[in-house]
Amino acid sequence: MKLEFYQTMIYSGPDHGDSWPAPPRLSDPAHTEATMANCMDQCGQAYDVGFDSLNFAEHHYSPKQLTPNPIVYAGVCGRRYPGANIGVFGTDLPLNNPVRIAEEYSMLDNMLGGNRLRFGLLRGTPNEYITYGSNPWESRARFDEAALLMKACFVEPEPFGWEGRYYRYRNIAVWPRVVQHPHPRILMSGNSLGSATFAGKHGFDIGFSYMAPELCLPNLNAYKAAATEAGWTPTADNITYRHFMYVAENAEEAFETYKYSEGRGLLSIFNGATPDMMKNMMTIGAALGGLPKHVPLDPAKAPPPMAVSAPVVGTPDRAIARAKEIHDVLGNGRLEVSIGAINPLAHEVTMRALKLIGQEVIDVLHTESW
Repeated sequence: MKLEFYQTMIYSGPDHGDSWPAPPRLSDPAHTEATMANCMDQCGQAYDVGFDSLNFAEHHYSPKQLTPNPIVYAGVCGRRYPGANIGVFGTDLPLNNPVRIAEEYSMLDNMLGGNRLRFGLLRGTPNEYITYGSNPWESRARFDEAALLMKACFVEPEPFGWEGRYYRYRNIAVWPRVVQHPHPRILMSGNSLGSATFAGKHGFDIGFSYMAPELCLPNLNAYKAAATEAGWTPTADNITYRHFMYVAENAEEAFETYKYSEGRGLLSIFNGATPDMMKNMMTIGAALGGLPKHVPLDPAKAPPPMAVSAPVVGTPDRAIARAKEIHDVLGNGRLEVSIGAINPLAHEVTMRALKLIGQEVIDVLHTESW
């Protein structure tokens, strides 16, 4: 199993709160600069101790992740650590211009020299749709079309036009071309059945985030079935599972530190700053889940929140055992972890945890055959 480091870029200044959107007045440039420098050093530590990839993701208007454009930070990181594999998981595709994103990834692939970049295309979380006023009821169809358009941007050798339902371009000719042929590996979220099926049909990798592994199985089976129908067979290396990790020599210390970083839990990043904002997020979440636009939302019938499984926390032995438990269910060949949860740990604490993971965990995951 490969172990990948998800750098969440959590703002480490004081009083950054748990509501969305967070007031910009709380952002202190001195703390932001220190956060970005420390996070880069953490990437270096992860690379030095043997993590298989350094990964980033897109989020907006929140100190929980200072990467509204993760491609920028990924490029800097990839140049700083020239041997590191880089993952951007991912771009919230319905919020962006897919041709522009294809150009940016092509540029990044060239900056990294090829064979180092993988990236993910995601639909985004409910709060992201408020960021740019994107239409959540169009999300599924818009995402599918945008993903195929991006793929065409990479593989078409001549200028071409695109006449779709959501995107229309008379001329597309992406320069520079990607280095990797036919394009860097692309990952899609498997947290929804539609995305999992689409990923299998079109030959993409799949990733699951935080959900209990057992609850991922129906979507994983749909992914494999769609891949088989399309004439290819996914391997363990095509399957990624993302979760939180914190490892210490002493189990009690590990859980106490993780509990501090967890704060109000994973879903606190979706706490609207006002009741109206919370209602809007609930409506958008229902739209993303397939509720038609003119059907009134009944909060009593709203889908339950994500079933977050146990994180990878404890001693090195316990972390290895937890990785095996996840693998036994999903057969994943990649485990992507952020250190701590969604509230910042002290820089030295994160560096110490990364070092211990490198010393005690990574070699075992690399050599075990479960």
